[in-house]
Amino acid sequence: MSDPNVLTPEAKAAVAAAVAVLPESLTAGEAIAAVPQLAVLNAHLDAAAAFPKARLGIEMAAYGRLRPATADEAPTKVSRAYTWVSVIAFVLALAAPALIMTGRNGRAFDPLVGALPSGILMAVALALFIWLEPRRTSNPLYRGGNFGAPMFVFVAAIWAVGVFIVLGAIQDVVAYPEAIVGLVLQFVSTVGSVILAVAAFRHDRERPMWAGGRKPRIGVPADVAATPEFQAAVDQGLLQWRRQVYQASTRDERAALLAAELEAIALLHDRGSLTAEEFDSALERVRSRADWR
Repeated sequence: MSDPNVLTPEAKAAVAAAVAVLPESLTAGEAIAAVPQLAVLNAHLDAAAAFPKARLGIEMAAYGRLRPATADEAPTKVSRAYTWVSVIAFVLALAAPALIMTGRNGRAFDPLVGALPSGILMAVALALFIWLEPRRTSNPLYRGGNFGAPMFVFVAAIWAVGVFIVLGAIQDVVAYPEAIVGLVLQFVSTVGSVILAVAAFRHDRERPMWAGGRKPRIGVPADVAATPEFQAAVDQGLLQWRRQVYQASTRDERAALLAAELEAIALLHDRGSLTAEEFDSALERVRSRADWR
């Protein structure tokens, strides 16, 4: 049995206060089940500080496993054709400004000649990106990290370079109607890519990779939280969390946690919540968990 003197006076007082607020109506089994959590939160400062976020994560994970996904939230597996269209759209997005960027060195189109085909390719690429967007986060390319919202920022940037190249010859452009149309297409496509990037960043936040394409929920509905299945899942998650706390703790911290449990059990016995037999059983239960301390 652990020496209760390893508990600091502050920790001992915190354990006593926590036991005091446990409802008298709790059964012996319920009171004993509350002891490990009570000990961790009152005898381990680092664990107590991390607990709110840890519990939220455990609850959200349990909610994600238990609740059925609605039709608009369920991740949709995209076809191979969808993936190939994604690649084609990106290639077109790169090729569009390249038509006139290379032209600056005399290897391809002059900006005046290339403005229209460049603008058309930008418009086609943008149309494909818009069509692809609703299912982009279910795309294997997205899960690989190469088809996220920053891609649209990059596309807008290189398209803007193409626009400036054509604008550099604006005095000649005004004499060529097709070049003017191309410049307009380039400008509109660049602005459209910026707008699409804003929408894509929102989609990335709503449907992160770890959620498998589902929108995460902040908080758990009361009707779900009240179900036995949810409570069991949370209890199992908290058990795993406590094991991690114990395994990451120092020898002195583990001794303090054990002493806190023994102190709490003794206080429960003293206030009449546990019979002598239940008290002995609780002590045996504490000893039985020593293998993962």
